[in-house]
Amino acid sequence: MGCAVALRNKFVFSIHGSGDDQISVTGPGSNGIPATSDNLAVATMRDFLERKGVGAPAVHMHAHIEVPNARGLGSSSTAIVAGLGAGNFFLGTKLTADELLDEAVAIEGHPDNVAPAMLGSLVVAATHSRPLAYIRVNIHPSFRFLFIVPDYMVKTSDARRRLPTTIPFGDAIFNSSRAPLVAMALQSGEASMLRVALEDRLHTNYRKDLFKGYDAFASAAVQAGALGFCVSGAGPTMLAICTADSMVRVKQAAEKVLADQGIQGTVWNLQPDQNGMIVTPS
Repeated sequence: MGCAVALRNKFVFSIHGSGDDQISVTGPGSNGIPATSDNLAVATMRDFLERKGVGAPAVHMHAHIEVPNARGLGSSSTAIVAGLGAGNFFLGTKLTADELLDEAVAIEGHPDNVAPAMLGSLVVAATHSRPLAYIRVNIHPSFRFLFIVPDYMVKTSDARRRLPTTIPFGDAIFNSSRAPLVAMALQSGEASMLRVALEDRLHTNYRKDLFKGYDAFASAAVQAGALGFCVSGAGPTMLAICTADSMVRVKQAAEKVLADQGIQGTVWNLQPDQNGMIVTPS
């Protein structure tokens, strides 16, 4: 399950024939993004075309990066989706949206970030299904999403290493009973359900020492009126779901924790985005 929000990366591709790729990267989230042929968007496009039996051309690619890298906000998924979108365009748009989505899931290994990046809105999907079994869900307009985005990075691989290889059966039941409630509450606007729906026994407690001040942020957000609190992706970004009435109070509470604990970071109000990948021919 993953949700697209109104924070976008823009990738501009053009073919320039033979020779070397020419890559440039700008934007506030560009730290750590390579301006070389190893760039994930370019590498994804090239691999896609080669697997389709088409020689990959040398390209100019400029990326303007708004999504910060290694923060749990899906930066890598935007590059994968962009590379596939560009490759499919250069191929003559031969793959359907669902076929392209299957390509993205095969690359990423799971659908929870690439599916909303490609389709927009909230996407609930079954892992290890091909073609991908998914339902796209619209978020109720009464909800507001506040993201606490620290300035430090946490690699997804590091966060995954904190997880145990086995889990108690009771914990699996605990989480699986809440997962459908998350989607249904977000769709229906049943705000009172979210706090219970977002309770977790599968990853937060194993990982939260990677996220500075997690307990303080969670407590402050709920006391200020947040409907629920969780980690965004693999972190370290954290998400407080609010109403319009509580959003300012929750934002101020999160900013106070940042200041009190000496953590560099920002709090962003990012609303669900109904649009996923947008391909615009020049």
